[in-house]
Amino acid sequence: MSYTFSRRAFLKYSAATAVAVAGASLLGGCEYQDPKNPVCKTLPGAIKSDLQVIAGLKSMKIENGTCTLEVDIESARANPIRLTTDCFSIAVKDSEDNQRYFSLRNGVQILDAENSRIEQKKPITIHLAAANFPKLQDGDTVLFQYIPIRENSEFSMNWEITKEVYDEFIKNQSTNEG
Repeated sequence: MSYTFSRRAFLKYSAATAVAVAGASLLGGCEYQDPKNPVCKTLPGAIKSDLQVIAGLKSMKIENGTCTLEVDIESARANPIRLTTDCFSIAVKDSEDNQRYFSLRNGVQILDAENSRIEQKKPITIHLAAANFPKLQDGDTVLFQYIPIRENSEFSMNWEITKEVYDEFIKNQSTNEG
C-alpha cells in the first residue's frame, strides 16, 4: 500500500480544502448540528435550509414592549411558499432555560408584506412585530424561529440572539448612524 501523494492529488485536495474553509466563513456564527434545523447566533445572520429557502435576520429592535424584526427571505423552490404569521415564533428564555415569553400566546404580526406568497427567485423583505415583549435581562436569549412550510414543520431556521449580541448590535447601529 502506497501513502505517496501525486502533485495533482495534492493540488486537488488543497483546492477543495480552501473552498471549504472559505465557504465556512460565510456562515460564521451558524451551527448545523441538525441539518433540518440550523441555528444562527449572530445578528445579522443568514441561514440556508434544506427546503431550498434562504432567510436572513437583518435586524431586531426591542422598544416600548414591542420586538420588531426585519427578515429577508428567498426561495429556489418551483412552488410558491405561503407567508403567514404562523410561520414565525419568538420566545425569550433566561439563563436557566426558563421561558419568559412566547409569541404564540401574544402573536407575531407581519407588518408589511406586499404579497402573501414567496415566489421562486424573487427575494422579499418583511417586517415582523411581537407585542407585550419583555425587556431583556442579563442572561436572556431571544429565540426566533421561521418554518417556511408549515406542512414540513420538522424543517425550521432558528436564531438564538443573546442579550450581549443584541446590545452589541444596537451599539454598532447607533455608532453607524451618528
